[in-house]
Amino acid sequence: MTGRIVVGVDGSQQSGSALDWAVARARFGGEQLELVNAYSPTPELDFYGYRGLAAGQPLEWFIESSEHLLEAAAAHVRALAPDVTCTLTSKMGHPAQVLATASEAADVVVVGRRGLGRAAGALLGSVSNGLTIQAHCPVVVVGEGELPTTGPIVVGVDDSEFGTHALRYACAEADVRKASVRAVVAYGVPEHPRLTDPELVARMRADVEAEAADSVTRALDEAQGTDLGSVSVERVAVEGRAAEAILGNAADAQLIVVGTHGKGLVRRVLLGSVSRQVLHDADRPVAVVDLPDS
Repeated sequence: MTGRIVVGVDGSQQSGSALDWAVARARFGGEQLELVNAYSPTPELDFYGYRGLAAGQPLEWFIESSEHLLEAAAAHVRALAPDVTCTLTSKMGHPAQVLATASEAADVVVVGRRGLGRAAGALLGSVSNGLTIQAHCPVVVVGEGELPTTGPIVVGVDDSEFGTHALRYACAEADVRKASVRAVVAYGVPEHPRLTDPELVARMRADVEAEAADSVTRALDEAQGTDLGSVSVERVAVEGRAAEAILGNAADAQLIVVGTHGKGLVRRVLLGSVSRQVLHDADRPVAVVDLPDS
């Protein structure tokens, strides 16, 4: 842990929710916040609602607007938590790229689900979507509405190293928050058209469910290299699709954690289908956890 939380600031309502979440998280663990705003006079990088207002403005106008935005965010932090320190970073460039650079040696990057301007119309903004692929640390995506402060940390687990690392992160977060973990694993029972014996089908289903539950135990064993404190882990095995299983068990969660589930070059191009669906459909903060940089 580096003690540093990076927060993307753009003046939108969901950016404000992300800032509130980051302040609360910093108060749990004593981290320092780095508030980051990216600006650009290039029309195709209109993510901040400038549009006609910004047309034809000199570069100095963008710099000044960015600095004022960050100063207002810092004032908000001081009002919420005078004990939390923060630094301000204003840089020209694409927001996802600027935040990805800032994510190096950070504990986590926090962003709103959508920003201002054209990105506001999408289910998942281009900045938050791009950042989950490019970041060098976990990314927490925060939407609108209340930010839960109680309930378990819900994490999707499978037999992959991505699932194990997501579980490790979920346990570390639960330890800081004095919360429990609900590890959810999904499984499917192969269909055999000629298999008509109900008792045999039931045994097969039970065996597949037990194997799914064992995968959580194995992931926990692999995660024991990290001091997980006294975190309580509930194991939940659900027949069906992974994203639906995770979301269906997260109604009382304060945070959902998923792995990227990408591999090789593909990991740098898109998220796995499970993490992408959870990000789109969740009504609470979601942490997307990749493997550590090698």
